[in-house]
Amino acid sequence: MKSLLQPPDNKNIDNFRNLFPITQKKIYLNHAGTGPMSVRAESAIKECIETYKNQAEFDFNDYFERLKQSREVFAKLINAEPEEIAFTQNTSSGIYISLINLPLKENDEIIVMSEVFPAVRYVVEYNLPGITKKFISFKSKETLEILKKSITKNTRAVVIDHTQFFTGEMIDLHTISKFLQELEIFLVVDGIQSVGAIEIDTKTLSIDFLASGGGKWLFGPGGIGFLYVNKKNFSKLKRLHTGWLGADWQSFENFEISPPLFADARMFEQGTRNVIGISGLTEHINILLEFGLKNVECRILQLKDRLRQAFKNLGLPVLTPETGPQSGIITIKPEDVHKIFDYLKQHNITISLRNNCLRFSPHFYNTEQEIDRTIELLKNFKP
Repeated sequence: MKSLLQPPDNKNIDNFRNLFPITQKKIYLNHAGTGPMSVRAESAIKECIETYKNQAEFDFNDYFERLKQSREVFAKLINAEPEEIAFTQNTSSGIYISLINLPLKENDEIIVMSEVFPAVRYVVEYNLPGITKKFISFKSKETLEILKKSITKNTRAVVIDHTQFFTGEMIDLHTISKFLQELEIFLVVDGIQSVGAIEIDTKTLSIDFLASGGGKWLFGPGGIGFLYVNKKNFSKLKRLHTGWLGADWQSFENFEISPPLFADARMFEQGTRNVIGISGLTEHINILLEFGLKNVECRILQLKDRLRQAFKNLGLPVLTPETGPQSGIITIKPEDVHKIFDYLKQHNITISLRNNCLRFSPHFYNTEQEIDRTIELLKNFKP
């Protein structure tokens, strides 16, 4: 019997590669930036467009059945319950919904990882009046010890990036979520650099919220995402950022009687959903589920390890920690950063230029040959 830690054979990987036309044009190693569209998602999106073009709207039952099926797929991605999933526009909206619905009062405080991506930082800084925000560095430190030193009697929530966007350093969610749960402190997680690359099981974690946009490791399209809300918190939360479609309508024919809000994460969906985006993202999640989430993670980490070893052999400084939980990101800081970036781009290799460093983020359908081709070019680079 094949181990769950072993990815499918190369022939099977080729079948999945064929779903992504970008593989015919370039070596794409920028999934921490933006994920490419698959032909299956394209077909799902075109089907929606045809419906809007030919009849202006979805039939009532079809509309809600599509949402139901997609919600089940999104939930399966992180081993959650469908009622714990709210469709959002992006990570920022998920973080926003999480924070404004916490039962906070004036002079309460939240601890925020100072290395968070701006998507989190801006939401925290400008949308929580009267709440004290403590930005604490978690970089290359024991997270649990940092929290123990930083938490006060006024601390009500901790906000973190599970995977740091720049170096790929990861937080051990199992350890800190259990610790914070015992103190009844909410844990709000930006998961966009983890979901789709690293297997996440909300049944074994004590996180309260997990927000993610769909445009990176989940392949998009952009402008669609989701928020996981732990069902144990439903009754504790405020009912903000809700609207008429956060209620349980049985039809759109009688508006004299207003149904009650959903008693779950669906209450945070204010109005008309982005069915086009949801349909495309659902297809992409299905692709990952078909390959196997553990297989996806294993494959990504194998390719990342191949890059790391080659970077070491070339004497290129690697910023991504080698110990601790591993994400799909590996970042180096060579000399002539901009020249190398342009050089790789000229040879149809796409990576990210971040903070004067080079960030590589392969996905499961990338091949060892693509990694070796990238390394060969780096070896041959002449400033």
